[in-house]
Amino acid sequence: MEIAYAVVICIIPLFLSVRCIYLARKNPRVSEFMQSIITAILCGIIIVSISVTLHHFMTDGISEKSNMSMGVLTTVQGIISGVVFMVTRLMNKV
Repeated sequence: MEIAYAVVICIIPLFLSVRCIYLARKNPRVSEFMQSIITAILCGIIIVSISVTLHHFMTDGISEKSNMSMGVLTTVQGIISGVVFMVTRLMNKV
């Protein structure tokens, strides 16, 4: 279960963020300014993914509050992953 959780909250957003950065840099239609903004936002997502994973493994099962916060953080990471996936699909089409 722990490995599946780590995949959901860390590896999927990391993979999608790196893929989106690659597609933004490869696409000649995206300006340098937009590339820098996309890269900055996605680097923030990468940092959040890593910190959420570390928070989970450091507070696993200690209290009810940590379980609730992990549910909230997992939901946020799921939403972020969906948004980055949609941006990646958009970058493929442009």
